[in-house]
Amino acid sequence: LLNKIFSFSKNLNQKYSSISNLKNEKTTSLLFSAIENYSESSEIRYVGGCVRKILNKEKVNDIDLAANIEPKSLSKALERNKVHYYESGIEHGTITAIINKEKFEITSLRKDISTDGRHAVVEFTDNWYEDASRRDFTFNSIYSDLKGNLYDPFNGKKDLENGEIKFIGDPEKRIKEDYIRILRYIRFFLNYSKKKHDNKIIKIIKKNISGILKISSDRLLDELKKLILSEGFLKLNKDIFCLEIINLIFPQLKNVNLFKNLNKYARENIASQDFIFLLC
Repeated sequence: LLNKIFSFSKNLNQKYSSISNLKNEKTTSLLFSAIENYSESSEIRYVGGCVRKILNKEKVNDIDLAANIEPKSLSKALERNKVHYYESGIEHGTITAIINKEKFEITSLRKDISTDGRHAVVEFTDNWYEDASRRDFTFNSIYSDLKGNLYDPFNGKKDLENGEIKFIGDPEKRIKEDYIRILRYIRFFLNYSKKKHDNKIIKIIKKNISGILKISSDRLLDELKKLILSEGFLKLNKDIFCLEIINLIFPQLKNVNLFKNLNKYARENIASQDFIFLLC
């Protein structure tokens, strides 16, 4: 118990109470309790998009969590507490827990051993910093416990507040690890940036744009859907660089400039529309 308390005190050093309302407290408490009572050192935390969105006062649709135990132990912890789950990506350490018909994706902490621009060979770890270091952008590497204590090793909360889209470490290395990050940069820039594009980032993305050919159609379409249904999508036609990259990756969207013509009602309600309808 003392080891666990000391571990938390080392890195959970900011308080953001709104996170405690992320989901029904009884539901999440059961999940957190199942993992944290598994052993004296086991921990689980919110991570990624759900933390980023609540810090930015956005609506949260999906909840992602990270745990510092391997998938087999993760499964045992859930089984002991009669929590139903299925293996949604066990080779990469991900399982999906189901409580009261709500789904929670839990991934064991990882570090990359090798990458090819599309897939990564991973090794499980119990080190939160190693897991954070393999993520793409600083504001996607923020973790939180159930009460809203934050672990933010790359100052992502500050970057989110300042509207800065910062890769973790070397931007080119991050992109070459997974070329889908080019599209993720476009989406996050349109949604969160308060700055101009860094010329260095522009050059790196243009230099590596052909890497998109390694990405499957399914992943590209999924990322396009997230972009079109995001609040920042209508800024696309106003950003020359973002529009250029989207036209290169999706030449089929030659009429995307039609979105300039939306009236006020359409602009306010576009995110609630069907993706296929908008695509058409």
